[in-house]
Amino acid sequence: MIILAASETLAGVASAASQVTATFFGMELNNSTKAETYETLFQLQFAASVATIYTATANGPTFVRSISVVNNDTVVRTFKLFKGGTAAANAITPTFSLLPGGMATYEDQIGWRFYNSAGQELIGNGMPNTGAVPDYDITGFLAESISRLICVEANNAAPTASGTLYMQAIYLTAGTIVSNISFWSATTGAGTPTHCMFGLYSAARALLAASADQTTTAWAATTLKTLAMTAAYTIPTSGLYYIGMFMAATTVVTLKGNTAKTGGQMAAQAPILHGATSDTGLTTTLPANAGAITGGLLPIWCAVS
Repeated sequence: MIILAASETLAGVASAASQVTATFFGMELNNSTKAETYETLFQLQFAASVATIYTATANGPTFVRSISVVNNDTVVRTFKLFKGGTAAANAITPTFSLLPGGMATYEDQIGWRFYNSAGQELIGNGMPNTGAVPDYDITGFLAESISRLICVEANNAAPTASGTLYMQAIYLTAGTIVSNISFWSATTGAGTPTHCMFGLYSAARALLAASADQTTTAWAATTLKTLAMTAAYTIPTSGLYYIGMFMAATTVVTLKGNTAKTGGQMAAQAPILHGATSDTGLTTTLPANAGAITGGLLPIWCAVS
């Protein structure tokens, strides 16, 4: 429960004005008459700069028992609450993220809960809370293209020619924040690399996040390579995404994954699971819209964090 002394304030802010609606429920106590008034304390849409949203009555404390916050926008929005002022020292929540059409609720003795637009409660990395979810990911990772529990760590030949973009499908859940992308080299390290980049693509192969160009940075054999995205991306909708990578080098690294498929016809059906794209000769940038994927035989391990 949030308790506001007489005339004490609550303040709030959102990442965009008039997109995040908040409703506060509770009780106002009159110290003079001892009357208790249970009501909707107030309802409003946050502004884009922190501002006072409620002031407790002058004759007694206010008890905030529950809060509902709804994102009316089609993109991720954030909000933050403050008590007794608007400075950082007055913050009573972190900057919370709301999925498009999602919501958050606060209940006394329960705390905060978050939901997607389908009303499914979210847990840890944004997955719907449907019960216990086994998690064998490497510590710190949020999702893998192949669970390391079943990845045979085969020494896959270089998935692309030098400068050619390779795509690997990965399933990501709404709310997952992709800050980093990782691959693990196999028995061949990079030979005289000049460029290397990792990126996150939508199912329609639109670039969502990208690393900086690694230029001549070394990448040894049997080594995990994690690259930070220049800007983190929050997954808005659960589904299939692609992890893309290219390297321009005399010798392109081999990557850990599963053994090559026989034929590959199933993997090449829509949506294609993995393969080289028509983007060749890449150097300092990833294509904003990747070309068509030619279904390949090599499933590659990659992960996001």
